[in-house]
Amino acid sequence: MASLRLTFAMVTTIVVACMYFPTTLAATGYVVGGANGWSMPQKPNHYENWTKGKRFIKGDAFFWVFKEGQHFVVEVPSKEAYDACNTTASTEVDDTGQLIRYLIDVKIHYYVCKYHCSKGMKVIIDIKAS
Repeated sequence: MASLRLTFAMVTTIVVACMYFPTTLAATGYVVGGANGWSMPQKPNHYENWTKGKRFIKGDAFFWVFKEGQHFVVEVPSKEAYDACNTTASTEVDDTGQLIRYLIDVKIHYYVCKYHCSKGMKVIIDIKAS
């Protein structure tokens, strides 16, 4: 638990730094899921609600914070795979608890937890050009 707090503190520091230096760093940093990080959702549609009102743009940084080995982040190629929690054609994988992605492809990205997708641990990140 202490290492998770340390990782979260480090990521929070990076995110705050990105917010205070917007002219130097064009990207905005986001901890996926907010204050609880990448964890089992306590309410239905937690990650959908987390993205509401946010405008993600090319170059934004996304931090998946969780205890190593507890979750397995994968990017799936389509809405169909996302809806079905089908990870057979996944492109990105990480279970270290320190995944950072700078999303530069202007498209919709679909991320799920390989272990807990069916329990609502999945997020859609729609990246705009600007």
